Amino acid sequence: MTSRSDSRRRFALRTCAAAVVAALGLAGAASAHAEDLMDAYRQALQSDPVLMQAEAGSRIGHEGMVQSRALLLPQINGSVSYNDSHGTSTGTTFVDTTTGPAVVSSYGDNEGRSRTAAVGLNQVLFDLGKFSQLRASKASADAAAAQYVAAEQNLILRVATAYFTVLTDEDQLRYAEANQTALSKQLEAAQAKYAVGLSAVTDADNAKAQQAAAAASVIQAQTTLYNDREALAQITGTVPVALKALIDNLPLDHPQPDNVEDWVKTALASNPMLQAQRDQLAASQHDITTARAGHLPTLNASVQYSRSPSWGPGGRGDLSGLPSNVTNVLHANSRTTDTTLGLVLSVPLFAGGGTQSRVRQAIAQRDQTSDILEQDRRQIVATTRNAFNSIEAGISQVEAQKDAVASAQKALQSTQAGYEVGSQTILDVLFAQQTLFQAQSAYSQARHAYVINRLDLKYAAGVLSVKDLETVNALLQ
Repeated sequence: MTSRSDSRRRFALRTCAAAVVAALGLAGAASAHAEDLMDAYRQALQSDPVLMQAEAGSRIGHEGMVQSRALLLPQINGSVSYNDSHGTSTGTTFVDTTTGPAVVSSYGDNEGRSRTAAVGLNQVLFDLGKFSQLRASKASADAAAAQYVAAEQNLILRVATAYFTVLTDEDQLRYAEANQTALSKQLEAAQAKYAVGLSAVTDADNAKAQQAAAAASVIQAQTTLYNDREALAQITGTVPVALKALIDNLPLDHPQPDNVEDWVKTALASNPMLQAQRDQLAASQHDITTARAGHLPTLNASVQYSRSPSWGPGGRGDLSGLPSNVTNVLHANSRTTDTTLGLVLSVPLFAGGGTQSRVRQAIAQRDQTSDILEQDRRQIVATTRNAFNSIEAGISQVEAQKDAVASAQKALQSTQAGYEVGSQTILDVLFAQQTLFQAQSAYSQARHAYVINRLDLKYAAGVLSVKDLETVNALLQ
């Protein structure tokens, strides 16, 4: 009987050891060859709707400037008209003759056709409102262009963030599945020991509770991974199948320059969103000038040329200017040519208070834009400082989490050995195992967060580029 019990004891211990080996093996499994970060970025560059909106906004701003400039250029217009007229005329005239007063009646037929062709040119000579409107449009176009640059940098950061979020989720799922497998092995071993009377039923119950919790964690990890894959697909337009993972030996470099104030200065000078807001403030200032120009006169020059031929069968109408022996006009042709040069001075006298109201409105809009600029400036300074400090802290965190994983692995091995000789309980083993997987999960998150924080710092400083993304992509395998 003793030999049979010893055999069952050795089987239970071997089962526990197999659980630990399986957990460590699954936790260290590498991801399969798949798409890399640059593949995802190229897909997003072609299909991301956020970037396309910014590009369209840049074109809108440019065309607004072109339209404002067009108002200051010569305006040439042409017109052609054709008229066909028919009518009669009658009249009664009281006249004094040699024989005395008399009434003379007249009657005539009027019929004719005419055509008028005209071309005119108008040129603004002085209109302060239109000149300041052009300057405001240029500033708005510059703002739209800066917003597009910001959208390009933001796309790089969004793709990288979504990509590494998926990598983190894949690690969490892998660790959760390994944890579930290991706990299932522990449950089998605990049940086997209880069956031969080597442990209490509470050991099996505790192992079963931990295994059930691990199964729930796997389901949660699967759901999170699915949702974050969809989030990446929302940017790239393509659902990723598998992604390359971060290399094990991740270089932990400090930011260069390694001074937060230098990064703040760069951000204040180069951040495209901050520059866009400065351009908007300049446009608002020009809008004030435009509104005030409503009190000023405007001067325009114009040149008009027209040519109007007419023709018709004539009639017994007005014969004035013709010889006295003419009794009827059989056919009449005429042509009129006019050239007109002019200057038009328009002076506003009273507009019901609307002009002054527009000035006050423009000033309020300028003040609002200035406040937004200050708010953005403070936010960018804070974001830059936070990103810099996150990198410094992230380096220490990655190193600490790496040590935590190594310590947890040793602790699990020691606890497992103690359990085999009876100095540790099943709860000690389960706790040590859970601590290991939590350490591995935190280590994965810290590594990925460090990479994103480096990109986030450059994004806050306004100097993030595709080259930075290529540098990160070289760290994938």
